[in-house]
Amino acid sequence: MNWLKVGAVVIGGIIVFFVLDSVVHLLLGLLTAIAFVAIVAGGGYVVYKLMGARRRREVRSQEKREERRVRREPESRTRELVVPPVTSQPQPAHHDSVEDELARLKREMGS
Repeated sequence: MNWLKVGAVVIGGIIVFFVLDSVVHLLLGLLTAIAFVAIVAGGGYVVYKLMGARRRREVRSQEKREERRVRREPESRTRELVVPPVTSQPQPAHHDSVEDELARLKREMGS
């Protein structure tokens, strides 16, 4: 009977070892797959950003080329803006406008 208990413990230990080994193997496989997908997605994102920057750079360089071309071409005629001088007109003196307004407010308030 004693040897039967020892054999059961040994067989149980072997079963636990294989179950734990399978669980660890499954977790490592899952972790590896997640890491692989993250690396591929990150690389794709970086490539997308670089290609977008390259397109923006090409557009900017085309705009700069056009600006240089426009600067090299002489303008056919120059325009000047002629602004007539503005003469200031004297404002009528309202030295007592504050007092007139105060008197009006007093009349309206009834005091």
